[in-house]
Amino acid sequence: FITAHYDHLGGMGRDTYFPGANDNASGTSFLLSLATYYAQHPQPYSIGFICFASEEAGLVGSKYFAEHPLIPLSRIKFLLNFDLVGTGDDGVTVVNATEYPQAFSILKSINDNGRYLTAVKVRGKAANSDHYWFTEKGVPAFFIYTMGGIAAYHDVFDRGATLPLNEVNDLSALVKAFVGKLQ
Repeated sequence: FITAHYDHLGGMGRDTYFPGANDNASGTSFLLSLATYYAQHPQPYSIGFICFASEEAGLVGSKYFAEHPLIPLSRIKFLLNFDLVGTGDDGVTVVNATEYPQAFSILKSINDNGRYLTAVKVRGKAANSDHYWFTEKGVPAFFIYTMGGIAAYHDVFDRGATLPLNEVNDLSALVKAFVGKLQ
């Protein structure tokens, strides 16, 4: 499964608006680009794509899905969750890398051999995005986000006009190679 979340912080009063270009229009756009790719390049296995709502409000949408799945969760071989993928100067961080060291080793090896991103950094388990409820139910999952570039996060400066998207193609190539190794 490939997942991301739609929502951001919205507005505060009449005059303050939080666009959420990186968090998380970049993740949902990335998901849609992968969905387009896999529609044009069918794989010998199914790939599901889910955009959740209410991540910012406490992972509400993903929790609901994990508790009321449309397919048995045991059929999900791996879940990749994307948020904040609009930068990448300093590589990516992989939440749950320590929980799934064999899968992380594959991802890191692919990156090292392909030289896609400057770094693939390790992070342990964290309840900080939609992957969390799946791992709590036994589904292996990574939450991947980019590092470096603009510092806008949960503020009014997270705008599309300043989002560089400078590593999105390299991240896409890395993800496609990783998904291919998961067969």
